[in-house]
Amino acid sequence: MARARQKTGIRKIFFWGIAIAILVFIIIPLITLASISDSRALVEEVATVDTNSAIKAKKAAKRLYKDLMAGKSDQRSTLTFSEDEINGIVALGTRGVKSLKGRVNVTPLGIMGAFTLNLPDNPLGEYINLTITILPSSKGLVVDNVSVGSIDISGNMAISLMEIALNKVIAGDTFGTKLINAIDSVEVDHSTLVLAYHSIPGFRNAIDNTKERIKEVRDDLALLGDPKLVKIYYERICKFHSQIDGFGQASVGYYLDTAFSFAEKRSYMGKAPVEENRAALMALAIFLGSSKFDSVVGALDEETLDTCQPRNSQMVLANRNDLRLHFIFSAALKVISDSGMSFTIGEFKELLDSQPGGSGFSFADLAADRAGIRFAEMALDENGALRVQQIASELRQEKAFFPSIAGLPEGIPQQVFDERGGIEGDFYKQHLATINQRIDRLALYKAH
Repeated sequence: MARARQKTGIRKIFFWGIAIAILVFIIIPLITLASISDSRALVEEVATVDTNSAIKAKKAAKRLYKDLMAGKSDQRSTLTFSEDEINGIVALGTRGVKSLKGRVNVTPLGIMGAFTLNLPDNPLGEYINLTITILPSSKGLVVDNVSVGSIDISGNMAISLMEIALNKVIAGDTFGTKLINAIDSVEVDHSTLVLAYHSIPGFRNAIDNTKERIKEVRDDLALLGDPKLVKIYYERICKFHSQIDGFGQASVGYYLDTAFSFAEKRSYMGKAPVEENRAALMALAIFLGSSKFDSVVGALDEETLDTCQPRNSQMVLANRNDLRLHFIFSAALKVISDSGMSFTIGEFKELLDSQPGGSGFSFADLAADRAGIRFAEMALDENGALRVQQIASELRQEKAFFPSIAGLPEGIPQQVFDERGGIEGDFYKQHLATINQRIDRLALYKAH
């Protein structure tokens, strides 16, 4: 009898465990999704992305970072944004996430932001709508309320949750709280937002410590693949470079051949083609692009970088250094993020170049951006990874993987580019379509 009761007790514990697991991992998430999802989109139209938005975003980010890092708590600063500028920055920031849209209204009664996220197909709803209302205040940040679908969150609760999240992310003694408290006032003059804030003593150390913490997480998770494998490819590329260094210009294609021919050999030995290609791309990014890419990989020690880093070398694409950088940076950013976001970064850079004093908006640069993304997409695709390796020797001929830039306008000033509709206009879209068509006709992609 005792043994029977023991078995009955074990069965009850087992079934209760199953029931709790179903509740926690299935029912509660479904109820939550049903509560926050909606059948209609709150935001359908977004602002036009233009050069002014890119310039304002860059200047504001640099100014804010510099002011917060000033180190003196009594140093006060202000930033002003018109409603159009805010919406331009929001449109620029969400451009790489096609399923996300946002709008902001700036009024004397409050700053009201609305965001809509398109959901994948599911039976509960098509969208998640989020709204936030910030009240004008002469004493810090005051959030009126936040809503996610039908769930309302009080302003105080929203700020508390924000503090908790920032305190977890930023290393140091409640620096997330200090960051929020650094906002002295949020005021509105007609439809212009005036943000006043002060610097935070010790904030630079907190940011440096946070970077170190991120590196530890990076090393633990190895999100971009095995750092040791990246180092193997980097040293292989270095060996090739040492053999041709000093003989004048060398095409990026020769470096691609070196890396992906090696990847092909390793794949034939039973290694995973996608993982080999990922390591090859990151090694190429560090060597051909910038050693700073190693900060997200953690593959190389200082000695390796010192003894194996190209200096004053002529590594080119279409006989140009700038196109080499656009191509390899975009390929690396595809590995790190998604293709939409990496192309947005390319657009952002070109918008900044179109301002007075910049090099001007360049469709040749955008062709290199798009080509780099497309190359990385194929290299990381289960069905395309081996194709990139098998065609490696052909990559010495740039026409196998890089489109012609003939006839693509360059050096377009801001005013001229904006007059032609910016990146939302037909002028931009037609040239982008031309770039994509040229890439589609390249040898690397014809048989794919």
